[in-house]
Amino acid sequence: MTKPTRSARPFIRSLLCAGIALFAGCASSVPENYEHYPIPARERQLFLDDLLLGAVHNVERVIHQPAKYEGNPVLRADRPWEGASIQIRSAPVWDREDQLYKMWYFGPHKTGLATSSDGLHWRKPVLGLREHEGSKQNNMVVVEEDPEAFIQHVILDPNARPERRYKGLTGWRNRRPLVSSDGLVFHLLDVPAIPSQDESHLNYDEKEQRYIATVKQRGPFGRSVYLSTSSDFESWTPPMLIFHADGLDQELGRQRIREHLANPKLYTPLINQPDEYNVEIYNMPVFPYEGTYIGLPNFFESSGRTPPPHNNQDGVNSVKLAASRDLLRWTKVGNRGSFIPVSDFNDRNLDSVQILAASRPLAVGEELWFYYTGINRRYNPDGGGEGGIHLARLRRDGFVSFHAADEGGFVETRAIRFEGSRLFVNADASEGEVRVAVVNARGREVLAGWEPEKCAPIRGDHPRTEVQWQDRELQSLAGKTVRFRFHLRGAHLYSFWLEP
Repeated sequence: MTKPTRSARPFIRSLLCAGIALFAGCASSVPENYEHYPIPARERQLFLDDLLLGAVHNVERVIHQPAKYEGNPVLRADRPWEGASIQIRSAPVWDREDQLYKMWYFGPHKTGLATSSDGLHWRKPVLGLREHEGSKQNNMVVVEEDPEAFIQHVILDPNARPERRYKGLTGWRNRRPLVSSDGLVFHLLDVPAIPSQDESHLNYDEKEQRYIATVKQRGPFGRSVYLSTSSDFESWTPPMLIFHADGLDQELGRQRIREHLANPKLYTPLINQPDEYNVEIYNMPVFPYEGTYIGLPNFFESSGRTPPPHNNQDGVNSVKLAASRDLLRWTKVGNRGSFIPVSDFNDRNLDSVQILAASRPLAVGEELWFYYTGINRRYNPDGGGEGGIHLARLRRDGFVSFHAADEGGFVETRAIRFEGSRLFVNADASEGEVRVAVVNARGREVLAGWEPEKCAPIRGDHPRTEVQWQDRELQSLAGKTVRFRFHLRGAHLYSFWLEP
């Protein structure tokens, strides 16, 4: 397996000399007018937004892309019922009882199950449940009340009653909740459907104990993302608009379409009408991660409308990055650059035109594994393109880092109410070092004994390492309001957290 830090490729760098970094977004997700911020124990603090930022000096914010797995696609269409393209919207789940990863994917209006022991090599077990072309020798799952239904989303709920252990959504237009005891035979719930167009995502928020559905509906610039939640998987809130393209997205999108068309290695859309260039949000999975919510919005950068009878649009779909603290106000991270970009257009790559992320990454060791659909066409008058299931891997917490070159710089937090006795960081100091100072609440004076010179230097690449000082114990600061100042030299800082 490749080393996560080296595999995560930075794609946007924003130089910050002083003050607080500003990320463009639909609306700021940073609360105002607070004096200090209590950090929950063991909850890692990332730098996706500016909530914890105080002063910064001579550092740059770096956004990292996950590295695409060299064995992609990990699953491709090779069964009679699958056609030329298969897709996923839900990430695989780890079934502890069966000691297997399970992935529900779909082809032309049918859903199949694939299993794996390692998340890389997948098999399609014969289930014998649904007939196709006179045979049940296939891996298709079934909705008992509607044998023709296909399932776009499946999640595993280990805390649910046995008969509701698996939960999902079905329906081409609008989403109907369904449940299953085994993930093979599903049953529709007698509850109202969630209003939706043809795209959606489903996740479970473990901390808040609620189900999150993000559905596609119309917004200010076309396709947009709406939120519906439920505490019981039966009663759902009316969908609310939470994420959409804006004027800046249109400006950047037109520029990116022109850059895309000028690159001979990339796919050339069949339709190119500059006066019709447009950006919409095709879908967006939303998942909780270390005290925040991360979105993987699919930006559809359209190069023009397709002729009848298709009546759609040509262009490119790619995954970008967003963050929120409350599910309602979102920050578009990284100057709105691609988080998982399309690959070069050639005979090997299926993910060269459309990339659609699954619902959430899997935590595997010190990496995050992002599964996604990759398709090599958007519009084709002679028929659809080929598509398969792909994988990209990122170091844990590796979405964003602060980096200082050899001359050094620092990142200082806002005032934090310190609870705990140990401070940890996720940092890559392979080419330098990290030291930490403790500063008073106003951010003006370094506390005596807590100077960076008295901090043991952190060198090397460490997804998890403890910060220590000479003759000082952090527990002596318990209950006080302080700031941490991270001094970086030739190093990346990804996250920090407190432990008892």
